[in-house]
Amino acid sequence: MEPLHNMKAVALRTGLSPHLVRMWEKRYAAVQPGRSLTQRRLYNDEEVDRLSMLARLTRSGLNIGQIARLPTPELRSMVDRLGDLPGAPLPQGRLSTPVDAATFAERAIEAIRSYDIPSLERTLDDSMLAMGHSGMLERLLVPLLHRLGADWLRGEITAAQEHCATSAIKDYLARTLRPVNTPESAPRLLVTTPAGQLHEMGAAIAAGLARKSGWNVTYLGPSLPAEEIVGAVMMNNIRAVALSIVYPADDPDLPDQMVRLRSLLPDEVPIIIGGQAADAYSHVLSRIGALRVASMEDFTRVLLEVRDGHHTAPAPQLAPRPDSRRRPTPQEKHQA
Repeated sequence: MEPLHNMKAVALRTGLSPHLVRMWEKRYAAVQPGRSLTQRRLYNDEEVDRLSMLARLTRSGLNIGQIARLPTPELRSMVDRLGDLPGAPLPQGRLSTPVDAATFAERAIEAIRSYDIPSLERTLDDSMLAMGHSGMLERLLVPLLHRLGADWLRGEITAAQEHCATSAIKDYLARTLRPVNTPESAPRLLVTTPAGQLHEMGAAIAAGLARKSGWNVTYLGPSLPAEEIVGAVMMNNIRAVALSIVYPADDPDLPDQMVRLRSLLPDEVPIIIGGQAADAYSHVLSRIGALRVASMEDFTRVLLEVRDGHHTAPAPQLAPRPDSRRRPTPQEKHQA
């Protein structure tokens, strides 16, 4: 029987993410894997070789759409010529590697201004291939979102373009950063933004990264009051809460929301907080003992520490909650 390989083995052998393998199959018909009895993809040796060659060729600057359907012998010949033709021209529309994050960002901005969502998704795919999931998030997507906000404030992009881009990026993250199999026993993380915080892309990125880190994620979108967050925590056996604070940086109601959230949450449930406006609320975040994160790498580290029980958040400096089960003292009875 011909050897068959599952998705995990293919990803290890080719260096491609499972998302890219599936995308190349569906969008470009690069391979046509079989299926197991449980409908899992199974790849034979030739398909693994094709994917490996396609990965190498795209890293050299070739466009996957132009080479995905080429016969395997032609792909092999092109790979063999890579070392012999270092100055050979590349197909129009694709830059040669190495490509830095700034170049990917310019391609993304151009696509956004043209409402060209397929081009935006291809740019994100290319950056993921070049930099990996974490590199794409940390070096491209987070700075890109900051730039979109700044360009909108300066009037360099319209509100419609900004909304179109964030919607497309959110959908992209939902598709690409969800693990294939997360065990039911994995810890659960709730991700949202506090009431009044309407920008949710930071939260969406955090949710995707947490899924890649092996957490079961309950993502609730933006702007939830403290009571709603706590209710979801209690109903879903949540291990930790992650909040994104991006805009505005001067909400007078947010500190009270944070204090109320901490006072209502079980003591063992930590609050992880990041976002570009988090520093504006540093006093109250320190007061509630929040775990502050400054980057996606920092967020991944904190998730690991929380999962292992090694997080070192300071104790919240709040008034003790009344205990309805405590019996009154004789003095209290007398005063009553």
